[in-house]
Amino acid sequence: MRIIITLSVLLPFLSFGQVLIPGDNYDFLDKSSDTTTLTFYSSVIPAKTDGFYINNILFKTSYNSNYARGYNDGPVWKGEGITSELHAGISGRKGKLSFSFNPVIFYSENEAIRLPRNSSGINEFAYPFSNRIDWVFRYGNDPFLKFHPGQSEIRFDIGQFVASVGTQNYSLGPAIYNPIILSRQGGGFPHFRLGIKPTYLSENKNIGKVEANLMYGLLAESEYFDDNSENDNRYLNGMFLAFSPSFLPELTIGFNKVLYKQTQYFENADILSPFFIIDDGVVDGDTLSPNDAFDQMASISMEWNFREIGFRAYLEFAKNDFTSDGGGIRPTAVEPEHSRGYTIGFEKSLENKKGDLFIINYEHSNLSIGHTPWRPTPPFYAHGINRQGYTNDGQLIGAGIGPGGNSDNFGIRYIKDDFSSFILIQRIERDRDYFVNQIRNANLHDMEYTLSIGAQKSFEKYDLFAEAILSHNYSRYYEFYDIGNIGFAFGGRLKL
Repeated sequence: MRIIITLSVLLPFLSFGQVLIPGDNYDFLDKSSDTTTLTFYSSVIPAKTDGFYINNILFKTSYNSNYARGYNDGPVWKGEGITSELHAGISGRKGKLSFSFNPVIFYSENEAIRLPRNSSGINEFAYPFSNRIDWVFRYGNDPFLKFHPGQSEIRFDIGQFVASVGTQNYSLGPAIYNPIILSRQGGGFPHFRLGIKPTYLSENKNIGKVEANLMYGLLAESEYFDDNSENDNRYLNGMFLAFSPSFLPELTIGFNKVLYKQTQYFENADILSPFFIIDDGVVDGDTLSPNDAFDQMASISMEWNFREIGFRAYLEFAKNDFTSDGGGIRPTAVEPEHSRGYTIGFEKSLENKKGDLFIINYEHSNLSIGHTPWRPTPPFYAHGINRQGYTNDGQLIGAGIGPGGNSDNFGIRYIKDDFSSFILIQRIERDRDYFVNQIRNANLHDMEYTLSIGAQKSFEKYDLFAEAILSHNYSRYYEFYDIGNIGFAFGGRLKL
């Protein structure tokens, strides 16, 4: 049975029968020991034997004192005040067909928060510093109850091939806190997936393992972006490849690519766009180059994982824009900083003589614009034609720090038998691109520092966990306005 670890509760993905449920912020699989995948981390593990199962039940209550805050918590949005969530469902298998239905229902108190001054034409609850991304700051004025299908899918396995339809979350690449291309920051979107599980390229295993996934999905606009019903949905596709050579089995190299466009401009040939774009696009009657009709992101990831000594180092280097109209290697080779973003990190496990395990992790992410001001450089996850950007229902599906964001995360986890605890120190700078272009005042960086501590205790029939969070935000909204936020979370898991 594979090891599941979640950072916020110190075993961050809680295993519910055959389904993994996000525990809270910074939820992730234990990527240092998971050998079932190379770079494509699912939230659903299919049942291994035929039968019908009732999944374990996760319940949780969270609180923010002064502003909305939550990272990598899937469909659940945590505003100011109390947020309560319940994850439960069923799963099963019959032969090669398996399924999981594990929805989440959550209640958000959604108390009033101080919102920034907004530009004309932008919804008061939308991201105030750009009209090119559907990133919701607050979901209306009132408390609300919301249902999401959550970690659900129908799956068909034939040998090393897999096909599935569902709404489960995926995390792509080795990063823990800020995977750039695909994360668990927002709720999972409806998608169809075709995949090849990690497979040796030759029978004698002298070349290496390869993993491949192709995804087609549908992204939805939130209620707080615009009143045009024709642009409410976007078509998304992704191609995710990974390779681990036999002569360096500790090394995994990944290549990831996603494209999206308005469904109202979808053409049948767009099914092939993960491999090549055949035709120019047509938007509002104008013929555009493929580079404008679509928005594209791509990344290369590398992970060096020495499991014997408990150490791994990793990198994801991403591009948020096509290189140029001409394409090819030259534009990227001479201007690699154009439209780039990256995440780098390491993780080290230490065990004392008593068998206590300590896991130390550091991760740095940078999504701010590089130094190529003479070329148009859109912010990460934002686009001029696909104006809702890289979001689903008003939440990012990439790194939670958002466009122009930068962050540092340093954490220590302690694990002993059925008890675990953690401490996490974070620095997050919000939208440095906006700061550089519009603010340029050294005293007005929108910067947040956070200290989090938490613990989890496992019992025979249930688990209990708790977390405390203390944040201080300098110059929130780039104003002379410093504010603190106190957060906490507690909950449990019933083992049915």
